[in-house]
Amino acid sequence: MPSGADHHVLDVALALAPTISRERVVHETVQQLRRAVPSDATAVVLSDAELGAFELLYQTGFDEDHLERSFGSSWRRAITERVAVSRETPRGVELTVPMVSGNVFGALTVVIRATSGTAPIREATRLLSSIATQAASAIDRAQDVDRLAQRRRLEAIGEISAGIARELRNPLFSISSAAQLLRFRVRDDPVVERNVGRILREVERLNGVVSSLLEYGRPEPVRIAAADPDSVWRTVLDTKRGLLESKALAVRHHPAQPRSTCPIDAEQIAQVFNNVLANAVDAAPEGSDLALTSTVLPTGAWRCRLHNDGPPIPPDLLPRLFELFFSTKPGGAGVGLALCRRILDDHGGTITIESTADNGTTVTITLPNRATDEVTTADTNG
Repeated sequence: MPSGADHHVLDVALALAPTISRERVVHETVQQLRRAVPSDATAVVLSDAELGAFELLYQTGFDEDHLERSFGSSWRRAITERVAVSRETPRGVELTVPMVSGNVFGALTVVIRATSGTAPIREATRLLSSIATQAASAIDRAQDVDRLAQRRRLEAIGEISAGIARELRNPLFSISSAAQLLRFRVRDDPVVERNVGRILREVERLNGVVSSLLEYGRPEPVRIAAADPDSVWRTVLDTKRGLLESKALAVRHHPAQPRSTCPIDAEQIAQVFNNVLANAVDAAPEGSDLALTSTVLPTGAWRCRLHNDGPPIPPDLLPRLFELFFSTKPGGAGVGLALCRRILDDHGGTITIESTADNGTTVTITLPNRATDEVTTADTNG
């Protein structure tokens, strides 16, 4: 028969079994914690793959203003080392366990009253770790549903875009043919020549838009294999040497050390790198340097940052950069960055852009490469 503690774990699994929102997961987790592990204070936090700032999902019994300063190191250690971290304080034992699953990186901290012997602490650690694992899986599941809904929305947009592009192809060909025939028939009229040239330039631009829409609407299937993203970058930089030299730009590439191997479709990731590099070249001042720095994050994910010192992107435009059909370039199709995000979504990765007047523009790309470790117990004093 299951013990009373095991019944608590079973209750958590049943409560979090449905695919529910993140807010609902946190609510259910806190309710189960109160039943399973009586505590004087509780905190639930999430972070990203970089383990930078933490997002506080729930807390009670702590000073919220100083929570990250007090527990940031314990949270990072719990997540990166997959260990339970305990610390004795005047108010009791502060116990932190990792809350990690898939793309979820978080931690759960409670303060329990000191008791004689280590058995109660071990049992509390076991319960907290089980609850945290269930909560992380439920949050990851909810986020997967959100990502799936977003992907289906993008797929629907892509199908519509591809349909529109196919319908535009034949009329554009007819317009181009008619304009060239007019140019041949009326050779000596400068007004006709000027307007025919304008028509053909617009047709060429629209053909570029059509090609981009077809590329977005009919993506190639992802073919995953182990590869070093920095090696993909090196190939892209070699093939784009002429583009860089056209503006006398130099790329300072610092690969991750140690080098990382990620499960990726190297061709599609190269397409992402080509796109962000082209945007950086467009924005960078002539004769300047582009900084490309890669690192392996504490979670095992690979991250690169491509920086240029060009003019800042207005803050009100930053949230729209990955929208399909939105472009800051005159005549741009607004497909490139949307396609980049779609490819990275398929890889479980991310792409973000930061831009300020003081620091220029930085594109950050992450690709997952995580290993799962058993949760063990550690002491911050040891």
